Amino acid sequence: MQAKKIWTERLKFFLLGMIALMGLLFLTGAVPPVAPTLQYGRYQISSWGASLGDNSGAMGVFIVDTVSGETKTVYSRTYGDPKNTKALKNDLKKPFVAIR
Repeated sequence: MQAKKIWTERLKFFLLGMIALMGLLFLTGAVPPVAPTLQYGRYQISSWGASLGDNSGAMGVFIVDTVSGETKTVYSRTYGDPKNTKALKNDLKKPFVAIR
């Protein structure tokens, strides 16, 4: 009789533990994350800059297509001495400071 009582007691604790575990799993799956995840679009913008000397350099903007992995240069220009400053490429038809 004692063996049956021990077996019943162990089975009861096992089943109560399983019910508690299932309840915990259901509850944790039903709660939304605390911090919202960042949502990135298909196209990402990246800028670059390089020094070409003491008072001159170059800068530009890339657009990256995150689906295909293709990168396009949409804006690049040199800066420094005013007579040598020129826009090499401007597919956006905007000044650098207006790119968002």
